[in-house]
Amino acid sequence: MGTGDSFLRVKLPSRRLDRRVLLLWWTVAGALALVALVASAVWIVVAEIPSGLAVAIATIAILLAVSLPPLRFRRWRYEIRQRDILLSRGALFFVLTLIPFDRIQFVETRQGPVDRLFRLNQVVVFTAAGRAGRIPGLVPSEAESLREELSRVAGAQSV
Repeated sequence: MGTGDSFLRVKLPSRRLDRRVLLLWWTVAGALALVALVASAVWIVVAEIPSGLAVAIATIAILLAVSLPPLRFRRWRYEIRQRDILLSRGALFFVLTLIPFDRIQFVETRQGPVDRLFRLNQVVVFTAAGRAGRIPGLVPSEAESLREELSRVAGAQSV
């Protein structure tokens, strides 16, 4: 077995995000695909590029907008363990993040305009080096509970 094989044997975190985050990600991705579609149309008119190239760019943008959010949702998980928090995420690339409690400086909940539209919150964990991790797609009560739990076990300040 090679060194990469041990990465595949790691037990994945058990807690999942709220399913509404999938709709949120589709909305954001759809808006970006729409921008790509409009930019392609403008590009055809202004730069007189071949319409086939613009159609290809718009098609790729739409395919990514449709396919990446479900991949992200399937991979996004988190778990509070005895001494750390484990996060797994990614769509095309799989990222596994481990944040030891003794490194956490403070924890905050966030809710941007799009989060607010879907009634979701994010929990952000900071260490002395800066933002160490983020857990999106949480219902407000779960986000608040998670923030308080992380603050308590880490001895950190809750914001």
